[in-house]
Amino acid sequence: MTTRIKFLLLLFLIFGGLSLMLRFFMLTDYAKEEQAYFQSYPYLEMAAREKINLPVAEIMMTANMKEKKVPKDKIKTLFYVHPKTPAIQETEAELVVSQVIRPKIKQIQVPVKHQVKTNLPQTKVPIVQKHRKNPPEANWQHNAKLGFDAYNAADYETATRYFEQVLKITPYNRKIRLQLAYTYKMTGQNSLAIRQFEAAIDHSDDDNASFALRREVEQLENRFEVNGYVIYRDESSGTRQLGADLTQSQAGIEVSYQPENVGSNNGRKFQIYARLLAGMEQDRFEFNPDSYQAAMGLRLKPFSNHNLVLSAERLVRMGDFARNDWMVRAGYSLDHGTDYREDKTKWWSYSLYFDAALIDPASPDIFLTSQITSGYNMTVAEGLVLQPRLTSLVSWQKDSFRRASLFEAGPGVNLRYHFNDTKYEAYRSYIDLTIEYRIKLSGNSIGSSGLVISFQVHF
Repeated sequence: MTTRIKFLLLLFLIFGGLSLMLRFFMLTDYAKEEQAYFQSYPYLEMAAREKINLPVAEIMMTANMKEKKVPKDKIKTLFYVHPKTPAIQETEAELVVSQVIRPKIKQIQVPVKHQVKTNLPQTKVPIVQKHRKNPPEANWQHNAKLGFDAYNAADYETATRYFEQVLKITPYNRKIRLQLAYTYKMTGQNSLAIRQFEAAIDHSDDDNASFALRREVEQLENRFEVNGYVIYRDESSGTRQLGADLTQSQAGIEVSYQPENVGSNNGRKFQIYARLLAGMEQDRFEFNPDSYQAAMGLRLKPFSNHNLVLSAERLVRMGDFARNDWMVRAGYSLDHGTDYREDKTKWWSYSLYFDAALIDPASPDIFLTSQITSGYNMTVAEGLVLQPRLTSLVSWQKDSFRRASLFEAGPGVNLRYHFNDTKYEAYRSYIDLTIEYRIKLSGNSIGSSGLVISFQVHF
């Protein structure tokens, strides 16, 4: 079996296994309930801390009738209408009249002796009933319900039209405004979505919920990203080509740009990037000029609900140990609690990452990496988070010279400072310092257990 077939088989097993696990999870009752809930109320997916669990009609009822509570059976009478019958709505006062006063009205009969006789032909005069037209305020709940139904059916243009009509009647309805913002986001109208998110932030009394909305604005507004990192290990080798020694100290910087409205709606992304990598001299905090490696490429996140990232880049040789070639790459990650939290001072977080890269398809060099990190976050000051953590890392590579593998794990501590936020945007930047002690469990890579210090800056 050739190396290329082994590589493709390994990719199939990794991503197939993950897909199968995810499939089994989505078949559980818990996953089905959560999916149905967030599909109906996508504005709660980022602002789930509001913990609203009411159906659509009851949410509208709660917003419209705060002064006097109405029993649930009357709520159903008011707002739940059979889809094939016209929507007949009554106000609360009219409902009381129809159920209490009207049955008590007795028929008044005129005695026969007081009736007036006439020779004129008697004709039946039709009773003209005055049609009671409901004011617009009594119909916005129905339009909102139609908007939610259209959103659930992925008919976002229809949903947009209904939500816009509702906001003309109730311009301060924050929940409908948020729903409209996510509808704009689904259709790629990011500028309109940002405007609605900002309006919702202006009318929010909950700073914890508004942080999630400011994160939405930040992700839609931010077009440029700059990442720089330095990883230093106390045991490294500067005599091998960059990447051949899996314990080599290294550094890198990357600049990426995301075009507006190009794959940027509903969590999808498309980026253009360029980066520069370098290895370090053995046991010295000094770059090795022979290891300079540049690259330019394209990166795509095709799915909104899965953090699968595909990239293709051209490697550009800058040093004697670098190379000119093509590289394709696939990465997949799962994480929870890795973003800053304004609603909590202590919380657990984890991240799971898989990465596979192939260089030179004609004679492939293969690089595989998997990393798991879990820790307990503690807010030390505003924007400053301290995290004791455990990390496990597995690396394997095959190139033209050798095969190298490494399995290591160990404890560590991470300190991250978030900054660069505005009224409408959450923290855009952070500085990250991690100190770990990695214990080598297996593998033939040069280097053994030792201290690992990494420093990262993100703008």
